[in-house]
Amino acid sequence: MSCEEFENKILDYQENQLSPAQRQEAENHLSGCADCRICVRLFKQLDAVLSDGVKVPTLSADFDRRLRERIQVTPMALSEAERAERRRQLHAEFETGMARIGRGYFSLGSMLNHLIWPALVNVVAWLVWLFISLLTTHLSTRSWRGLDPHLLPWLAISAVFLLVGMAEAFPRQRKFPGN
Repeated sequence: MSCEEFENKILDYQENQLSPAQRQEAENHLSGCADCRICVRLFKQLDAVLSDGVKVPTLSADFDRRLRERIQVTPMALSEAERAERRRQLHAEFETGMARIGRGYFSLGSMLNHLIWPALVNVVAWLVWLFISLLTTHLSTRSWRGLDPHLLPWLAISAVFLLVGMAEAFPRQRKFPGN
């Protein structure tokens, strides 16, 4: 037997859990190996220290009786009504969890919130650029009195889009009472 094989069986050797043939083989190894004899001696010392230092709690005399009574009183299986109620509770917990996940970062509402506003700002910027270039071209050729009446609604719409886009791009921090 090698030292490694003995180390794998040392606990079984100390607790007399080896077969007679394995025990004889271990003792033959110990007679020729000083290192393993030291290891066995150290394990025996450790066992003695632990046995003295660790006190095993004692159980009361009626512990077995109380345990058996408790086991007998406790129902082994849930009734059909209890199972249905537990199933309903688990389903409600599942639905709540799924709703929380749905409101998470990758939910449809969250994705729309993160994608719609930047798209709206880009559309607003494009419209503003388009209408400002048309307006500057128009104003450079005419005065305000000669402004084409069909251009006024488009000018008002572009101003509204510009204001909405700027409000979304640069939101104000509002402090409400109680927050």
